[in-house]
Amino acid sequence: MSFLIAKQPIFDKKDNVVAYEVYLRKKGNMLEYPKEVPYNRSAHIILEILMEHGVNKIGEGKKIMLNVSIDSLLNKAFENLPPEKLILELIPPQIQVGTIVINQALKRAEKFKESGILLAASYDILLKESYQQFVEEAFLITVDFHHLTDTKVTSLKAKDKKLLITKIENEKQYNKAVEIGDFFEGNYLGAPYVLKEFETAPYLKNTLVKLIAMLHSAQSIKEIARFISYDAGLTAKLLRFVNSAYFSPIQEIKSVEQACSMLGMKNIRNFIFLLAMNDYISVENPVLWKKALIRAFLASQMAKRIMPDLEDAAYLMGLFSLIDEILGVDKISFLKEINIDKVILDGYTGKHKKLREILDFASQLEEKYPTIQSSEDPYNSAILTNIEKFTGINRSELLQMTKDAYEKAEYILNL
Repeated sequence: MSFLIAKQPIFDKKDNVVAYEVYLRKKGNMLEYPKEVPYNRSAHIILEILMEHGVNKIGEGKKIMLNVSIDSLLNKAFENLPPEKLILELIPPQIQVGTIVINQALKRAEKFKESGILLAASYDILLKESYQQFVEEAFLITVDFHHLTDTKVTSLKAKDKKLLITKIENEKQYNKAVEIGDFFEGNYLGAPYVLKEFETAPYLKNTLVKLIAMLHSAQSIKEIARFISYDAGLTAKLLRFVNSAYFSPIQEIKSVEQACSMLGMKNIRNFIFLLAMNDYISVENPVLWKKALIRAFLASQMAKRIMPDLEDAAYLMGLFSLIDEILGVDKISFLKEINIDKVILDGYTGKHKKLREILDFASQLEEKYPTIQSSEDPYNSAILTNIEKFTGINRSELLQMTKDAYEKAEYILNL
């Protein structure tokens, strides 16, 4: 799949361009958001482009408006941009967030407002009762032309909130919008301009290259925590993950550094890899991605019992086992380009026989588990008997490992 970053002018009542909205869109359809890119990942991608090319250049000296999901406000990278040039249009997160994230995001919104950043509330925020505090902080309300008659919109206009009317497609709509609004956007006034195009596979590859470089250079949990804190998607998902029933912590984990310390250096490395891929591949091909997750969990647990030094390598072998089918790339070439460890490449090619065997056994269990479960005597299935013979891992333990791997994969898909 592919997507692009575009900008579109925003006008005032005197037909002056006062800002540019910068957003992600699906290639070939400028009205559709690319569903393969999570909202919090969208903010990360756009921030990278702004820091690479400069806010003044992209905004042509004007302000820039970014669509930012509430959980993305936790992204520290916003602090690297000139506040006087930013308008953050707040939109609801794709996955419901808890009160901790909402309260943290609200504090960040207040801090941004104090620094000179303008806040805008999208129409979708108006509809959510739990997000009304963000509406109060907003200077601007954004609403497309077709929702102008909503009483929520007109009541906020009465409270001196400025109104940006979008999706204006003809002169008749514009004349109506001018009677009500303060700022205006739409193809009738100015069409979007494409800044950059992305293909999912190359973009994911670049993301993984950066992650691997960071993980190799990081000397402590604190360094990894600092890196994660600059990525709103990883931050929100990490906190949700460690506070879930998956871990059932005695006390609520409230910071990235706490979460990283709880997981430990090895586990947090694997978790970062998993999430970086999950954001894209879970939409690109959820069926194959689930299979790869199951293989990763199984291979890791099997290696832990018979080759503990290679537990991480076995995990990554499972995680990348279907990357060629999912993204349509050559697996070995892709992994070489992201600088994956040679031992993993040797596992795929068969040079490392033991790693190859573990992946093969994990793949067999992943593929045949439904059949094994539905049989009259699961514990005595030929596959379990054969794997027990070669690995020394008891059949009942293999079956429980496989059940756990299926449950973990399902959980990760829904993070």
